[in-house]
Amino acid sequence: MVRKIKGLVFTLLFFFSLPIVIGLLPFPNNEKFVPAAPEEKILFASNDLVVSDVAPPADAYKVLLVFTHSHETYKPLLENEKGMVAVYDSKTNLFSMHKLFEDYFRLNGISAKTLQVDVMDVMKQKGKGFHEAYKTARPYIAEELKNNHYDLILDIHRDSTSRNKTTVVHKDVSYAKASFVIGAENPNYKHNKAVAQSISNAMNQIIPNISKGIIEKKGTGVDGVYNQDLAKEFVLIEIGGIDNTEDEVYRTAAVLAQAVANGLARK
Repeated sequence: MVRKIKGLVFTLLFFFSLPIVIGLLPFPNNEKFVPAAPEEKILFASNDLVVSDVAPPADAYKVLLVFTHSHETYKPLLENEKGMVAVYDSKTNLFSMHKLFEDYFRLNGISAKTLQVDVMDVMKQKGKGFHEAYKTARPYIAEELKNNHYDLILDIHRDSTSRNKTTVVHKDVSYAKASFVIGAENPNYKHNKAVAQSISNAMNQIIPNISKGIIEKKGTGVDGVYNQDLAKEFVLIEIGGIDNTEDEVYRTAAVLAQAVANGLARK
């Protein structure tokens, strides 16, 4: 009787253990499941970004984009478009990139609008010199600010220095460096500078050293105001230089939009 009971117990233990043993064997379907590592947040999509279905909330932080030197361009961008090299162009330029800049802000819940004035084209029509760009843009900006409220005005430019001074690489991805120019001869100087510093700090928190910081301008031979007297939240930003690629510029535009959303828009 005892022998029968031992046999029954052994049989039950065998059939109970069999699935566990089989599961430990190296069959194709018995591979250990390893969850995928979380993907790093994508800052930059591509220059064919589509955000037509993304709309910021009605009370969204509002940004006005201005392109005073509207025909500033990048050598690689113009080479791709026209097979030639130049640093200014009437068609392929910073102003022509405004839609993507708007889209990156929109993706971050910010309402962005571009001042629809090709300033350098207006200068050409009126026979104005390059040094008159800010004076030419001024009435258009003033009129826009009179009719609409904005939390931030960004005048977007391109630096003229070489690639080694305008590029930063982070995790094997290259970005166009940014710098902020503040006119130190206007009544809003301190407030302009504080806003610029806030954006610069936020950008560097996302991509270390992407912002070169703030450049103050005053004295003989410079504007010293840059229309920043028109609003306390008026900032001039230079994105990249003549040798930066289109993708590098857009990556930095994405970082800029996220920095504004993370910093100023949350205050």
